[in-house]
Amino acid sequence: MRTQDEIVARIDERKQGDPFGFEWHEYFTMGLDFAHAQPFFGKDAEVDEEGWDDPLTDDQIHAKMEAYMPFAWDKANNCRGISASRSVQHYVAWLWMVGEDELAAWCADDVANYEHYGKEILIRICEEFGWDWEQWDDGVRTNTDD
Repeated sequence: MRTQDEIVARIDERKQGDPFGFEWHEYFTMGLDFAHAQPFFGKDAEVDEEGWDDPLTDDQIHAKMEAYMPFAWDKANNCRGISASRSVQHYVAWLWMVGEDELAAWCADDVANYEHYGKEILIRICEEFGWDWEQWDDGVRTNTDD
């Protein structure tokens, strides 16, 4: 598991290129304890320590990644551009959180690797973790929805 300081630094690093927070919000909600999360609360946030969840463990993040995969494939199969891209951003965060830095960086390289609504990225993630991606893949490779 990443340290609190590593996660805060990652948020600061990635926040600029992620204005909607699809990636950095994962670090915030899944990896930070209350004390480290406080600087990222909005000015009107009504959050107290009692309502803040503990950071997830690597095993919990792995389980979340696997459980989310059918949803990510559904978005890619149905050419849902923003949703498919958002799914990849979640995986970039989750992969980094569990120490898969090289794979996270490869997945984040949209220009080189984001084709077919992220299917190549999803395949690589599935292969890395031993998940059968063929069960979710509709077999269609397109970069448009027409």
